[in-house]
Amino acid sequence: MENFIINQEESLKGLISKEHYFQSLLQIAYSNNLLSIRELEIIQLQMFELLTEIVGYYTRDESSSVREEVAEQIILSFSYTLGLCLKKQPTIKENIELIKSTKLKQLFTEGEKILKSKVELCENLLNTVYETRLRVETFAYTDTIDYGIPLFFKDYDIRFASHETPASIDYPLAVDVRNLVGIEYIEEYLNKVILENKFCSLFDAKEIEALLKGFNKEYSHMLVNVFQLTLTNYIGCILTGKVGTSLDISEGDRAYICSMIKDLPEEMLEKLILMASETLCDNLCIEDQVLIKYIKETAQDIIPQIENAIKIDKLERVFITLKKSEENFLKYEDGESLSNSSFRQITEEIRACHRVEEKIEIITDEIHSLKDIVDVLGADCIFEDEFIEVFKALEDFEIALLIKATSTSKAFDNEYGTESEKEWQKKLKEYLDSLNALRREELLRVAEGIEV
Repeated sequence: MENFIINQEESLKGLISKEHYFQSLLQIAYSNNLLSIRELEIIQLQMFELLTEIVGYYTRDESSSVREEVAEQIILSFSYTLGLCLKKQPTIKENIELIKSTKLKQLFTEGEKILKSKVELCENLLNTVYETRLRVETFAYTDTIDYGIPLFFKDYDIRFASHETPASIDYPLAVDVRNLVGIEYIEEYLNKVILENKFCSLFDAKEIEALLKGFNKEYSHMLVNVFQLTLTNYIGCILTGKVGTSLDISEGDRAYICSMIKDLPEEMLEKLILMASETLCDNLCIEDQVLIKYIKETAQDIIPQIENAIKIDKLERVFITLKKSEENFLKYEDGESLSNSSFRQITEEIRACHRVEEKIEIITDEIHSLKDIVDVLGADCIFEDEFIEVFKALEDFEIALLIKATSTSKAFDNEYGTESEKEWQKKLKEYLDSLNALRREELLRVAEGIEV
């Protein structure tokens, strides 16, 4: 029997429910002949006696019976408490021997002691969460740690509902708490929040805020995990060879990352990301092995997101460009527009020119507003490759203004605009694609920082 238990230990461990530990342990032990029918009957009799005693507490000895659903809840509760006691044992063999040799009431009493100590531990963990809390928060994060989790300590019933989790928890973790309930769930959740908080504290709060804005300007209302976004972008920075703790990833950085990973087999991509996570820990001088493990586990979960983003050509959804605050924007006030008659006269002059150089000269001399140059480009007076020559003649800031204009009017989408508008917008994209990556990146960055 002893050899059988030892040999089966690992395989049986995986079958035991973390949530319903005591019940599943009995079931597995009996089905594998580790408990006889007689031994199981003795345990069931003790469970009935324990139920009777707890029902007495529940009714304050005014009745020896309760509704069936109440009795079921009480059984789930004391089974959960028994499970906490049994989980302290390192092996299934020791668990079974403990159940055979010790009264369930005694195990229950020990389980209640463990419960109370865990509640006290979790109250301390919540204080640590407050001490390390994110300096950039979402509504879900704030509500969870300020209201949702304190609600647990207010309503948690150790005696009659230890298996329940009376908390309102909306903030998602990078790695979910799985197969745990009650105080065990809260303990695991708080420990993971602390790990995430400590990691995020290694970065500038303004950069994290800019990262979240780059993800979505309505981020504060979304169920987004701040740690995962921060970790992902920093892994992207590691891949581009950047040093320091900056989280910003430019269009050029993404192009470089894409060229690096787009043709990698899955196992090579996994190896690359995990190596980046190790480099990340070295760069940030992270020595906490629990945090290192959590970082690697999260990095593993990021890999499918990267693979999917590469497939659909949306890598910007994974590696995000920071969105700086409004105070960093350059406010642009447009020049005075031409009157309708003057505009018609100038476009007719441009249309009559035989050389593109003549057209460019008229544009640079007569056009002094963004609105007018956009209208000229769509007025059927510039054709084919002439657009490229016009763009070459414009100042970088003027090109950035055109990029800004198109980015706010869906100009690169062929479903919008007249045929003439579509043509110049298509040519602008063609012109940008012909530039080297650094210059194109700079133009896009300037355009992003303009407020029209």
